[in-house]
Amino acid sequence: MGLHEMLTPRIEIDLEKIAHNAKTLIELYGSKGIGVIGVTKAVCGNPDIANALVKSGIRTLADSRIENIRRMLNAGVQAQFLLSRTPSLSQAEAVVKYADISLNSELSVIEKLSTYAMDCDRTHSVILMVELGDLREGLMPSELEETVTRVLELSGIALVGIGANLACLAGVAPDAENMGHLSAIANDIERKFALTLEYVSGGNSANYNWLVSAIDVGRVNNVRLGESIYLGCETLFREPIPGLYTDAMTLVSEIIESKTKPSLPCGKICQNAVGNVPKFKDRGEIRRAILSTGLQDVLVPGLTPRADIEIIGASSDHIIVDAKTTELQVGWELEFDLNYGALVSAMTSLYVNKVPSDRVNAHEYCELVEQEYRRHVQLLPTIEIKEDHSPLLSLNESGFNLIFEESVKEDYKYMVREAVFEKIGRISKRLDKEDKTLIMRSTWRSFEHQRLLWEERVEALEKEYPNKQIEEIEELVSYFIAPPSKSMHATGGAVDALIYDLKNDCVMRFGTNDGLKINLNDKCYPYHPYITPEAKTNRKLLIGLFEEEGFVTDIKEYWHFDYGNAAWAIEKGRERAIYGIIEA
Repeated sequence: MGLHEMLTPRIEIDLEKIAHNAKTLIELYGSKGIGVIGVTKAVCGNPDIANALVKSGIRTLADSRIENIRRMLNAGVQAQFLLSRTPSLSQAEAVVKYADISLNSELSVIEKLSTYAMDCDRTHSVILMVELGDLREGLMPSELEETVTRVLELSGIALVGIGANLACLAGVAPDAENMGHLSAIANDIERKFALTLEYVSGGNSANYNWLVSAIDVGRVNNVRLGESIYLGCETLFREPIPGLYTDAMTLVSEIIESKTKPSLPCGKICQNAVGNVPKFKDRGEIRRAILSTGLQDVLVPGLTPRADIEIIGASSDHIIVDAKTTELQVGWELEFDLNYGALVSAMTSLYVNKVPSDRVNAHEYCELVEQEYRRHVQLLPTIEIKEDHSPLLSLNESGFNLIFEESVKEDYKYMVREAVFEKIGRISKRLDKEDKTLIMRSTWRSFEHQRLLWEERVEALEKEYPNKQIEEIEELVSYFIAPPSKSMHATGGAVDALIYDLKNDCVMRFGTNDGLKINLNDKCYPYHPYITPEAKTNRKLLIGLFEEEGFVTDIKEYWHFDYGNAAWAIEKGRERAIYGIIEA
């Protein structure tokens, strides 16, 4: 608990603890001949976590969402990918395109996968799921022989295993009986069809208690683990697993009000915002703190405070706590442990920032930014543009309270796409309440406008470095200014912005700017560790305003934000952008 310089609410992700848990579980299951697949579903395919799992020795990652698999692929994660939810017919083409393996229980879906696999001239591997009593997905054992017969006849499909899923819907525990049944089924299939199954996948994190008690695990040679890696517990009783960290994931929320109030409401009690009729204990006057996190951010009942406080209620945007004897002040942050439901909801929420907590120095951070930028550049040409043809609107004529930076282009109208126009309006109104004004530096730029910026920067650097060749100068320019035909500003979905502080009558300081003039260097990278606390706080405000409106922050420029264009699509893990280039 204390003051920080990072966005809230946020999930702090300790990658070292996750890696430790993964390695420990690989060794534990491996001691009985069982391999581990890392499940990234709960963390929405977060590339930092995925890479930590791969570095820990996990070679296959499983996720239930194709979007998450695509996100990891786009980030350059080097792994085999398994779709852990039975594919839908409508997604069959994408499954073949992005996943190496999928879990299946419907023959019609596998037939569709076969069709697309043949179209793509590739082989897609399938694991047939068997129903063992939990009554979620899976073929009934009596259906299995006929299904295997049909699957083996399909081109483009490789049957590589069978699997089961327990304890997810009905809470049925994996035990010697049902795991023995799975082993017997595997043996029977191999004998009848003269094949060898690569995977006999026994289940998930609920298999821990069976594992430690089993003398003989039979044919089971694989499990799919997520919760036990991230939260360090088994999932039948949520007991900690010895030797694992249970605090690798932390929800952090900021206090936005702290006041002494009655513990009982005044007036007739009816349904609250989420349709419940709440009950309250009479505790007399209590110190109530309100946090900037609510049900739209996280499954609040799944949170456990680390401080000696008590959660007494929540609405869509707020958590209310009884501070008890803890002194809580506005601006302080509180930390919470999460159960699986809370973790899934927080990682899924657009409003919760995901922050890997493996602190890096400036050199390492800049190297990571450069690597991400190179991947970004390679991916840009692969993004399909499904243009929505929304018009460009002039912010000059909007009536919004904005400051416009002088442009090198005469009669610059500060044009943006319609949706971006509306988002800028909302951001402007929010800043009005804080005695601040949004500064528009640049929006849609024609090729001619971009060329003027490029040439202006080249000329400035030629004067600064008279001994450098033009090729070297242009390389330096390209670090922060795109060539005319490649700028995201040409889409109408890119915005450059700063903030003016009306109370202090100045442009806020962001670490590399002197008023409106920005010194272009690596400290422009949004989360550079070596900038002042004031600059970090101001960047937190600027970035937060835009990201809450669905923009993505540029990899290298804290003032540049994208929405709807190819850069946005890459960061959001989407196949298509909705804004293409508008040349004039």
